[in-house]
Amino acid sequence: MPKNVIVSVVDVGTSKISTLVANALPGEKPRLIGVGFSNSSGVKKGAIVNVEEAANSIKSSIAEASRSAGVDISSAYVSTSMSQVEIFPRWGSARSSEYNLPLGYDDIERAVDASYPGDLSPEKYLMHIMPRLYVVDGLTGIRNPVGMHAIKLDVETLSVVGSSTTIQNLIHAIRGSKVKVDGVIFSPLALGESVLSRDEKEIGVLSIEIGGGVTSVSAFQGGSLWNSSVLPVGGQQFSSDLAVALNAPYDIAEDVKIKHGQANMDGIGTDEQVEIEAFGDKRTVLVERRELCRYLHDRAEELFKLTRIKMEEFGFPNVPPAGIVLSGGGALMPGIDRVARRVFSAPIRIGSPKGVDNLPSGMESPEYGSSIGALLWVGKNEDGVERNNVSMRFTNGSKRGTRSPVSWLRGLVKGVAL
Repeated sequence: MPKNVIVSVVDVGTSKISTLVANALPGEKPRLIGVGFSNSSGVKKGAIVNVEEAANSIKSSIAEASRSAGVDISSAYVSTSMSQVEIFPRWGSARSSEYNLPLGYDDIERAVDASYPGDLSPEKYLMHIMPRLYVVDGLTGIRNPVGMHAIKLDVETLSVVGSSTTIQNLIHAIRGSKVKVDGVIFSPLALGESVLSRDEKEIGVLSIEIGGGVTSVSAFQGGSLWNSSVLPVGGQQFSSDLAVALNAPYDIAEDVKIKHGQANMDGIGTDEQVEIEAFGDKRTVLVERRELCRYLHDRAEELFKLTRIKMEEFGFPNVPPAGIVLSGGGALMPGIDRVARRVFSAPIRIGSPKGVDNLPSGMESPEYGSSIGALLWVGKNEDGVERNNVSMRFTNGSKRGTRSPVSWLRGLVKGVAL
């Protein structure tokens, strides 16, 4: 009988810390058994700027999830969307010693090893290395080479590299809760597991997650991640714009954005007014709702223009055929999908997370896409995450994980083959 495994994920964001605990049976959907949330402190634009404050926020989230699940959390995977990240492809090759033997996972492992970016500087940390394309004896378009006969196997891999200092600070903050870090996950990569369909990832889709401090833009094609970038602009910048424009405290501007904000101008009457408490002697002023929504519209339009530039830098002159999927807390702003549709002239939808059983109704929101995606990613690629975990030194990333050198590939290869 398959062993029931408890998996924990801590998603460290700029606005909130989310901890999820789930039962994971091989071949089945993870079943959520506990959650914990806390306001994020000491985190700015996806990176920790105050370890002590961040550790306290993380500790609170983990403690709540532990109580909710009724289990002690001794280890967890950590998900992050830091802006200091590089993503690049590399090729590796392996030759078969005997043609009459079919290719196996060990052959793919040797080819992936050949693509390993061993020339990374000490400031760089390899978070993921994933097979993306296969060529068998010059034959392209191979989705899964296992079982095929060949003399030479070529593999194109995608490396996700982050800042060693940023990740080390993150791990230190997690360990402040006496929790071992099993692995570090690049959350825009995991997001595709929860908000994107298999068909979308296959034909080509652009994923835009608008978080509190950053916005990630990721292109998927051929069933896997093609490229990704993190912009240091998020929902907090929308609130900051309002605070400056309205001469109001940030908390007031945030409240006004949530209660009265809209990213497009459709349906807003010219006589609609909002009462706010501005700076000074706590005086209240009336502001036209159209005026405050104009600031939100302009920021949203600017953000989508920046993401379009990134899309073109990825090598996509036009929006991929499946269009764009918006997620993150920023996707909850009314009308933001309409602004995106005008900028991109493409199909737009709001992505809600799926794929986990026993998910509370409140967590079916786009703002939990990356947290749930990380949980799904671990369930699918747990050994692959371990390969790039904290057992690696913060040097050139040459030291490998301690698990089987073959087992980590299975989930990734099957993912490309789907």
